[in-house]
Amino acid sequence: YVASLRRAGAAVRWIDLSDPNRAAEQVADCDGLLLPGGADIAPQLYGRTPENACGKPHVQRDAAEPVMLRRAMELGLPVLAICRGMQMLNVCMGGTLLQDISGEQRCRHSNFRTRAMGEHRVIISPQPSRLRAVFDCAELWVNSLHHQAVDRLGEGLVLTAVSEDGYPEAIERVDAPFCVGVQWHPEHMSRRDPAQQELFCAFVRACRGKRGRDF
Repeated sequence: YVASLRRAGAAVRWIDLSDPNRAAEQVADCDGLLLPGGADIAPQLYGRTPENACGKPHVQRDAAEPVMLRRAMELGLPVLAICRGMQMLNVCMGGTLLQDISGEQRCRHSNFRTRAMGEHRVIISPQPSRLRAVFDCAELWVNSLHHQAVDRLGEGLVLTAVSEDGYPEAIERVDAPFCVGVQWHPEHMSRRDPAQQELFCAFVRACRGKRGRDF
């Protein structure tokens, strides 16, 4: 994530998550928020009971990230949410998650050994969206390292890309200048793939535009 952001010209700031309210105030001092991938989200956050296949949640992130994300959205800051980050965006907007899709997928989504290479196709919606503007194409090859997925879409979100077997791969807030979530991992592909790097560049441009400053 850091390398991809720096290639886009950003100065990266890490946020301490030990105090959610303090973390939210640190977000307020930033020009945008990137929520990265990571552990499964606790199902209690979206009103579900944990299933056997659900992984151990990251308690600190589950406590801090919703507060940080809501603060960023209140301020109209650009948001780029990746993998778990996209799922957290959906949960914060009242959506739900599928806790394990590994036995239901009709194509392989993940390849941990070759993370920098595409493993499956995603189909981008033809409707105008931030994602469509960034990639300017109908399909992408990506590597989605996940076993959970967006189920019911949160309020104010639209689906902008799906996997070839129909799972959500990108979502956006319709009332935000830049609030994009992707299920795949562009940070693993961005060094070799200019299209994936462009997603970070678009995010950083939105951050510059929000505060009118150079990094």
